[in-house]
Formats: sequence, C-alpha cells, structure tokens
Amino acid sequence: MNNRFDICTPRPKKDGGSYWVKIGSGWQGDKGIQLVFDALPIPDAEGRCVANLFEPRSRDDQHRANLSRGQQQNTSHRELDDEVPF
Repeated sequence: MNNRFDICTPRPKKDGGSYWVKIGSGWQGDKGIQLVFDALPIPDAEGRCVANLFEPRSRDDQHRANLSRGQQQNTSHRELDDEVPF
C-alpha cells in the first residue's frame, strides 16, 4: 500500500466539464494523514472547497494528461535557437 497521495482540486473546463489540478501532497502515518498544500482550493459557486486524495500518477501519465489539456511542453535547451539577435 502506498502511503503518499496527491491532493487535487477540480477546476472547470470551458466546455462545462472539469479536470483535476494537483495542489499538494499527503502522507498516511501511524497517527493519521498529514497534508501539505502548495496551493489552496478555490471555493465553487456554493462556497465549498473540494480537495481529493489520489494515488500519485507516474510522470508519463502526468505528462500525457498535461498534453491532453493543451498545456505546452517544456522546451529543452537543444530546441532553442542559438543565434544572437544583435
């Protein structure tokens, strides 16, 4: 059993759906669960803040999810234009 979790909050899409954004991590220990937030969830229209704990995704799964949401890939240094513009 994995004792580490991703804390995620739902965010609305333009098409009416939603997607999950990681906002922190949680660990299950002997005395309970410790939550560490990197960001705080935003209240929805009813004033509720929602955060779910999920088992962590692999880096490949996270990369594919980011691409499917249209987030731009990081450009590696090999892809940069080395010409100086002056």
